[in-house]
Amino acid sequence: MITELNIEGVTSYKLKSSMKPINKTCLVYGLNGAGKSTISEYLYAPNNAAYHKCSFKSSQPCDILVYNQSFLNDYFFEEDNLKGIFTLSKENKQALQKIEAETIELEKAQSLQQKNSELARDITTRLEQEKSKASGKTWEIKTKYSGGDRVLEFCLDNLKRTELLFQHITSLARTEEAPDYTIDDLRTEAFSIEGEGAIQLTTIPDLVAEWLDVETDPIWSKVIVGSQDGSVAEFINRLGSSDWVKQGLQYIDINASQPQACPFCQENTITQNIVKSIRDVFDEAYDRDIEALENTRARYESFTSRISIQDISNLPLASKELVNAWELACEALKSSVRENSLIISNKLKSPSTPATLSASDSAVKSINDVIATLNELIREHNNKLSNKKKTKDDIKFRFWSLMRWDYDQTISAYTQAASGLQEEAGKVSKDSKDIQQVIENSHGKIASLRRQTVNIEESIQNINNGLLEIGIDGFSVVKYNDTLYRIARTTDQANAFHSLSEGEKTVISFLYFIELCKGQKTPSAVPLTKVVVIDDPISSLSHLYVFNIGQLIKKYFINDALYKQVFVLTHSLYFFYELTHTNQDKRAETQHLYRVIKNANGSSIIPMKYEEIQNDYQSYWSIVKDPASPPALIANCMRNIIEYFFNFVQKKDFNNVFQMPALSADRFATFYRYMNRESHSLGQNIFDIKEFDHQAFRDGLRIIFEECGYAEHYKAMNK
Repeated sequence: MITELNIEGVTSYKLKSSMKPINKTCLVYGLNGAGKSTISEYLYAPNNAAYHKCSFKSSQPCDILVYNQSFLNDYFFEEDNLKGIFTLSKENKQALQKIEAETIELEKAQSLQQKNSELARDITTRLEQEKSKASGKTWEIKTKYSGGDRVLEFCLDNLKRTELLFQHITSLARTEEAPDYTIDDLRTEAFSIEGEGAIQLTTIPDLVAEWLDVETDPIWSKVIVGSQDGSVAEFINRLGSSDWVKQGLQYIDINASQPQACPFCQENTITQNIVKSIRDVFDEAYDRDIEALENTRARYESFTSRISIQDISNLPLASKELVNAWELACEALKSSVRENSLIISNKLKSPSTPATLSASDSAVKSINDVIATLNELIREHNNKLSNKKKTKDDIKFRFWSLMRWDYDQTISAYTQAASGLQEEAGKVSKDSKDIQQVIENSHGKIASLRRQTVNIEESIQNINNGLLEIGIDGFSVVKYNDTLYRIARTTDQANAFHSLSEGEKTVISFLYFIELCKGQKTPSAVPLTKVVVIDDPISSLSHLYVFNIGQLIKKYFINDALYKQVFVLTHSLYFFYELTHTNQDKRAETQHLYRVIKNANGSSIIPMKYEEIQNDYQSYWSIVKDPASPPALIANCMRNIIEYFFNFVQKKDFNNVFQMPALSADRFATFYRYMNRESHSLGQNIFDIKEFDHQAFRDGLRIIFEECGYAEHYKAMNK
């Protein structure tokens, strides 16, 4: 049965309006134009695009049978031939018993399938929740790298939707080891081919160290002392004062004829012979060594003065480690040159003292190693710039490898949860296939049995009996072929159906609808739980037939266990009341009352209390007082007045009201029969106008109120 019905976004239903019935019968009252028919039209064609916002839920699979204007158009007003109605043969008891038993098994399987479907939906919901949680986390990648400097945004091309991004990252395999690069490395690399740094770079020349040979020249370790011949040379050599004596010569005038002051003791002891002996020590060979020493010093200074070391700290490819190594090597080279300059200066002052220059080759090697590393990076950069697409693809690949590693915990948790849920879903799916096979087997068995029992003749007879019961004897239903039948007059008019009045068409079509609900549309149809929807079946009826239609609805639908649920929609409050239980407890157990209203906010469905029907109590009295009202309507309104006043207001049983001597006269017999609802269950025609005496009915009504002590109420209402 339908457990929830939602109408929204169609005709006058601007906002969502719902009803959630749990009882079998739903009676819906509303004025014409309020929005009743929208409800039945939706249930008649729920897949119509106009009703895409409407929905309903059911406790089990059901067959919804709707009687409304669309039903009439589809079945009657476009063709003469009525579609065949197939009913089960009552004579084939064995087949019926088998069908009944198989139908029970089918319902069990359908119920089990519904539970299985609910379990599958629950698994799907949980899987979506897990996926939503994980994809929400990985969506951080998009929000983080499609903003800011956007230098890595190209890695997200075609992946800027949550579903696509999540699908992509979960499809990647995680590397065994964590990537040895960072996102900043990728950003720098991408910037070098896209940003301001996207230019070809020139390699750095190696440092050519010409001074390295000078540092190992043997002149520095040579002891330069001059000639070793003569007593003076022997004396200088014994004292080891060659450098001191050589420096002192610059203070002696080698051309002086007289003894002159010694530059060391300041006594006039320096004669021409001493000068000559000293000059003989520092001979031509000594001068050549000194000259060689001077030239080597000049070469060293010349080479080292031309050292040009580029500052690499501003190069975009120079890492902090390379810059540090470069600065340490450059400082070591400068320190070595400074130290060697001091050593050379001291050697020139003391040529006889051996000297060893500090080797700067290790510093030069370190500098050239840094240059080699930088040049390799420059060549790689230039190559990447020349092959930009390949470079970006490589960056993109490494970007996602890094993201896959960074979000591994999220992806692993989702994968584990999804695996478990998918395993559950697989089992549910297998169970569903097994159950579906059982259902299909039951369908096949029932269809096979039904082909043995289908009988169109019974449906034709039932409709014709219904017409006679209502009092229509000028028309009948005749067989057209094995599956179709038509309407014919007693004169066998070919187009009889279209000559009927609107009321007669309604009666015939409603009898047809009753047979349709009882039977099946085709011989092979498999029965489902039936829900019946009846929309204003009295809209074109005279008052003669209103009561009969109400009785048919109660007899064949409301009181028949074949139907799990019945919806009746009407604009007639009289007809609405005709279908309600007067017993409060029974009404609460079996019926729901609703009202459809329409205002500036659109149409809406609201619950209706039984007590609200009393608002039309006055209208019943106005009909009773008008002799021009149809007899059937007067009789029904009198019965409603009595039922309402004594059952509802005074809490008296309806039948007990009539147990009074004053109503025993023969003239009130017809009145009594008309007032008694139960008398109509035998199909007697209470609307025989020849039986109706308006004054007798009015007198009977007055006596009831007077005998029960409510004469004043009768007088007040009869004004």
